[in-house]
Amino acid sequence: MDRLILVLETLGAWLLFGAPLLQATTELHEEVAGWEKIRSKHAAAKKIDIGKVTFWWWLLPSLKVLFEKRRIRKIQRTYADIKLSDETQERLYKYALKVNGWSGVTLGGWLVAISTTWTLVGNLELSLGAWIGLVIFFSYVSIIINIKLLIKN
Repeated sequence: MDRLILVLETLGAWLLFGAPLLQATTELHEEVAGWEKIRSKHAAAKKIDIGKVTFWWWLLPSLKVLFEKRRIRKIQRTYADIKLSDETQERLYKYALKVNGWSGVTLGGWLVAISTTWTLVGNLELSLGAWIGLVIFFSYVSIIINIKLLIKN
C-alpha cells in the first residue's frame, strides 16, 4: 500500500508541475498577444523587426518564457514613445505579474515533482538512471500536453 501511495504522490506532484505550466503559458500568450496588438497597430510608424520566438523553445519551457519576456521588453522599448491608455498599461502589467507568478509556481512544482520521483525511485530500489529517465519522461509529457492544448487554441 505504501508503494501505491508513493506512486499517487508522484503523479500528483507531476500534475502540480503540468497544470501551472499550462496556466503560465496561457498567461504569457495573452501578454504577448497584447503587446503584438500594440506593435502591429503602430508597425507602420516604425519599421523595426522585433522577430518571434520559435515554437520549438517549448521543448525547454524556462528558456521559452525567458525569450518571450525579452521580446516583450524589446517591444516595450521600441514603442515606448506611444502613449497607452491607463487601462491598457494596467492590463499588460497584470499579465506580466501573472506570468511571473505562475512561472514561480511551475518551477516549484517541478522541483517537488523531481524530489517526489526521487523518493519513489529510492523506495522501489531503482537506479539513478531510472530516476533521470522518469524526470525527463514526465517533464516532457507535461510539456507536450501543454503544447497540444495551446495549439488547439
